Amino acid sequence: MSEKKSLELRVSVDVGYWRHSVAIGLSSGEVLEEFEIEHRPEGFKDFFTRIEKHRKTTNSAVAVAMEGYNGHARPLDSLVRARGYRLYNLNNLKFARFKEIFPGSARATASMRIRGWSCFS
Repeated sequence: MSEKKSLELRVSVDVGYWRHSVAIGLSSGEVLEEFEIEHRPEGFKDFFTRIEKHRKTTNSAVAVAMEGYNGHARPLDSLVRARGYRLYNLNNLKFARFKEIFPGSARATASMRIRGWSCFS
């Protein structure tokens, strides 16, 4: 009998200076939701409210990946850790190589990162 692997809720954050693009998906590759938040307390509250809604629905552990944490992502990265979510740093070099091989987008999207989870280090 094979053991069924549980799904993981994956959150990808494309960090910007004033706004962040976010995608929430499953480890199966399914994107559940895409949205933007402002880099403000109200945006962070919306971020966690949406994650918790999906976490409760799927009963999944949460992993968050964002580029360059400790930079423009502060204090969101600290808030993610305080919630007990796993935090991964996006490896921009790997993702840039992925975009070279599969052109078609001038800019990486958060949902592409959900599907290309191997780009995280």
